[in-house]
Amino acid sequence: MRLHKLTNQAVKRIESGEKLLRAEDFVLQDAARGQKEGTILQLVDENKRFVAKAFVSQQNKGLAWVFTQHEKIYFNEDFIDNCIEDAIELRASYFDDEETTAFRLFNGEGDGIGGVTIDWYAGFVQINWYTRAIYNEREWFVTVLKHYLPEIKGIYETKRFALVEGEVAIEHTDGEVAPSPIVILENNIRYAIHLGEEWMTGLFLDQREVRRFIQQQAQDMSVLNLFSYTGGFSVAAAVGGATKTVSVDVANRSLEKTQEQFELNGIMTPSDAHEIRVMDVFDYIQYAKRHQLQFDWVVCDPPSFARTKQYQFSVERDYQQLAKDLFDLTAVNGFCVISTNHSGYEKKQLIQDMNHVIQAHQGDFQLIQVATMPSDFPTSADEASQYLKVLIYYRVS
Repeated sequence: MRLHKLTNQAVKRIESGEKLLRAEDFVLQDAARGQKEGTILQLVDENKRFVAKAFVSQQNKGLAWVFTQHEKIYFNEDFIDNCIEDAIELRASYFDDEETTAFRLFNGEGDGIGGVTIDWYAGFVQINWYTRAIYNEREWFVTVLKHYLPEIKGIYETKRFALVEGEVAIEHTDGEVAPSPIVILENNIRYAIHLGEEWMTGLFLDQREVRRFIQQQAQDMSVLNLFSYTGGFSVAAAVGGATKTVSVDVANRSLEKTQEQFELNGIMTPSDAHEIRVMDVFDYIQYAKRHQLQFDWVVCDPPSFARTKQYQFSVERDYQQLAKDLFDLTAVNGFCVISTNHSGYEKKQLIQDMNHVIQAHQGDFQLIQVATMPSDFPTSADEASQYLKVLIYYRVS
């Protein structure tokens, strides 16, 4: 096994718990870039002292993931077995929770192996493969999953890397075919999950605790949900007693999908109490401002990048400008939820950017909570691993 020297800075990052490696972390960058997918790298410092071992698994985040800092641990079937067994044990409370039947079963580098995530939906499993290198280990992943969880009803897989001719990106690969939709519970609220159809299944599981918070706080309040997707925040608010919800998303499918979520919980939509607007979010914001509308809750979880006929949006470039409008639409004694899953937008920078917006705003806002991902989404120390940032502001005046 060839030794690969790391820069001193990269060694310190690994020692602090980071796992993602980029070409610039290596003394010989071209040699690192030339490594084949699936190659195991023995990493040393500039004095050739052992630091760690890494698995070459290239994606946009980087080119390799550290999997151990011990010389006698190897990336093999036993290692995968141990990681999955540990991950299942970590989720024991979720398997026992009758009010929540969907969760992240394996969260990539947070559970010891970068490039793969596995989600549990009421007995059905979806495996997301982000690199071909880790996909090449799929047979053992599936074998181990079925060994430790014989109750699995069916398995779906998505390949989120470049495909070769004849490969299918999204498919059912084992066991029963899931009903469409699967009805899962989250904090005793019913949601529809569609497997095998699109990249997204109908609900972002990492926002579970934010939806719970809104559910608990929204009684007798109005809620504006922007970039609403299938209306998860709106449904949580409505079940929690919100008197008014407005869900806004430009995608045509959002109407049908959001109606489905509401109706699963016995709430008919659209209605005067629960509006669903299929329109550009930025157009709705201008409409709301012209009509001097304000809401007790303004929830915004935009995509990292978006393009419509009239607008182009980048979270890093444009969120400050968007936040000015979000704060305008937030009523006194109301709440504004600023969320992003863009891994490249650091939490520290997001908070700093929002502070600049607040300082220039006529209202008085206080940051009351920084939400983190739930316990079924363990992370490494890498910023890219801790991708979800959710800031909840309270408007004092």
